[in-house]
Amino acid sequence: MKSPYHQNKNINTSKVNSIAKYAGLGTQLIAGLLISLFIGKKADSFFAWHNMAAWILPSFFILITLVKVVRDTQKPS
Repeated sequence: MKSPYHQNKNINTSKVNSIAKYAGLGTQLIAGLLISLFIGKKADSFFAWHNMAAWILPSFFILITLVKVVRDTQKPS
């Protein structure tokens, strides 16, 4: 007799893959924001812009990431 759990193998792996996708996306967001903030701070100190680049670069990164997420999650037509 087969185990009652033999049909649920795909469900468990899809949950793990889904969690891994979201964890990867979260890590990418945090790393990207930290890097863009660091580069913005360095650009501000080099050009004496008074924190303009420290706001613009992370905002630009968030905008590009949101566009990428929307494009990736749209159903193909």
